[in-house]
Amino acid sequence: MEDCGGGVFLGGRGMFMARVIGTVWSTVKWDGLHGLRLLLVRPYHLDDLRRAAGNVADDGVPPELLSDGVVVADVLGAGIGEDVVIAYGHAARVGIDPDLLPGEAPTHPIDAAVVAIVDRFAVAPPDDLDEIAGTGQKGLVKT
Repeated sequence: MEDCGGGVFLGGRGMFMARVIGTVWSTVKWDGLHGLRLLLVRPYHLDDLRRAAGNVADDGVPPELLSDGVVVADVLGAGIGEDVVIAYGHAARVGIDPDLLPGEAPTHPIDAAVVAIVDRFAVAPPDDLDEIAGTGQKGLVKT
């Protein structure tokens, strides 16, 4: 994991939650990107999610602690202002091409993709994380 201006960014490992902040257009691009919709997203820092207290994009609680944008592929139709879950690496390529097998050459040269549009989420307060770990609940994001 690496520090990205005030927060920790997964840097290609796992999934993260983000807000769609824009659309990316390109007339000159790799052939494998033709017909693929590209979005600009702003990742949430865990403290952003705690501050939002389960409110999603429609409730007006934007991510503030990370300033870096990430360009991602989108086949789900996410719109500007929506909260999304982003997958990296092979998981992202499978999100775009579900028939892609491990080790198989991808048809789209992408490394990040929208794999869910968030309806709601819950984040435990820092003091409750140990208790949640013992309950069998997985993760901090619920879609």
